[in-house]
Amino acid sequence: MIPVIDVSVDSELLEEIKKNVSRVIDSKAYILGNELEKFENKFAVINRTKYAIGVGNGTDALRLILRGLKIGQGDKVLTTSLTSPFTAIAIIEEGAIPVFCDVDENTWTINPVDIVKNIDKKVKAIMPVHIYGNPAHMSQINKIARSYKLKVIEDACQAHLAQINNIPVGNWSDAAAFSFYPTKNLGAMGDAGAVVTNNTQLAKQIRILRHGGQTKKFWHKYKGFNSRLDEIQAAILSTKLKRLKRHNDKRAQIATAYRYELADLPIFFQSTVPGSISANHLFIIRTKHRNKLQDYLLRNGIVTGIYYPYPVHFQPAFKKYQTAPLPVTEQMTKELLALPLYPNLSIQNQGKVIKAVKSFFKR
Repeated sequence: MIPVIDVSVDSELLEEIKKNVSRVIDSKAYILGNELEKFENKFAVINRTKYAIGVGNGTDALRLILRGLKIGQGDKVLTTSLTSPFTAIAIIEEGAIPVFCDVDENTWTINPVDIVKNIDKKVKAIMPVHIYGNPAHMSQINKIARSYKLKVIEDACQAHLAQINNIPVGNWSDAAAFSFYPTKNLGAMGDAGAVVTNNTQLAKQIRILRHGGQTKKFWHKYKGFNSRLDEIQAAILSTKLKRLKRHNDKRAQIATAYRYELADLPIFFQSTVPGSISANHLFIIRTKHRNKLQDYLLRNGIVTGIYYPYPVHFQPAFKKYQTAPLPVTEQMTKELLALPLYPNLSIQNQGKVIKAVKSFFKR
């Protein structure tokens, strides 16, 4: 079987990870130590931001940004329904109200026109999602935000090293959240996440909030919570970070080959905003024959994925937050299919995927 995602690591990387994890174990320092500080510095440099703050996971990263910006009870946050439900969970956990906007038909990211339609006096922030690693319309979003005096929070959990006009995502907002869930372009061997920002005061506040709101030992000045990126995961991420650019380049090569080989078929690809570069976290095609194609590929030894099978606003936990229909989102969740994409996908196996997809449409 050819998997849709493969998180295995080669023997050379595995040995380096084991060596660095052993060093952490020997140090007997597991929380808020040198490994975390080193990773935070490296991650800030690669993203060209002033600060990176390691936290427990991507969801907590979003929550901490909201809390650091004092967005909470009764405030509205504009976001999308074509995303992982954890985007909305972060908003709800802070007492805020997610307002789901429809997505752009081409980029599949939040539609700026729909953002404006949903702004009222309770809206305090816009939370665009760089879905599948594809940057949202950040220039337009920031223009809207300035006009209405709104905060902007990037959900960059799938967008490691994605760029707009040669500027990495994370620099287009008040702060951005990254996830290092094992399947991400930069994946930990467990849960992990980070906040990046260029705002000195916000960075300082988030460092305090992730540690329970302590300003000194056993003295909790703020209402924070426990969300710290541990030393072992920090060491693993530092080890893998050196390969991230190379792995992203490989993902881009694979995505380019898919687009070229499948261009004549009755399927649609995700478009990029002019001047932007996707992180190619997933390679998604859009087809009205999604379910039949998925079954056919599985019978031919190829595993695919559906990201995401249900709009967030259709799900029981979130239905009360949605009032207007989202026709583009609702249709797309019936038509999107992820083909295998990961840095160690061989040319031969990608060829098998391409051949099988062509075979399905030319039967």
